[in-house]
Amino acid sequence: MFARAIVVAALLLTVSSGIARAQLDPGIKYHLYENGVFVGEIYVPEREPQSPSYTEHWVLYPNYQYPGPRFIGGLLVAPMPSMRPYESDEEFFRSAPFPAGSKYVEVQAVESDFLPGR
Repeated sequence: MFARAIVVAALLLTVSSGIARAQLDPGIKYHLYENGVFVGEIYVPEREPQSPSYTEHWVLYPNYQYPGPRFIGGLLVAPMPSMRPYESDEEFFRSAPFPAGSKYVEVQAVESDFLPGR
C-alpha cells in the first residue's frame, strides 16, 4: 500500500485549469530513472481522452529503491517516443522485462478538482 501511494504521488506532477491531470498518455513507452539509473517502465492502456479514472501498469526492477529515511532520490518518468509501445495489456504482461526481484505495481487512480470533505 505504501509503495502504491509513493508511485501515485510521483505521478501527480501536472496541473491544469482547475483539475489535476497527472495522466500519462497511452501509446507511448515510459521508462523510470532514479538519479539517472534505469529502474523500471510503465505501460499505459488506452482510455477515453480526459477520463478522470485510469489504470497504469508499472514494473519496478530490483535496483529500484523506495523513498524513505535511507534513500531520497529523484524519480524521473521519461517518455520514450522512439521506442515501440506495448499494443495491449496482454503484450505488456507477456513481454515486459521482469527480472528476479522485480515488483509489479498496478496504479488505479480517480482524479477530481476537489478534496473530499470540503
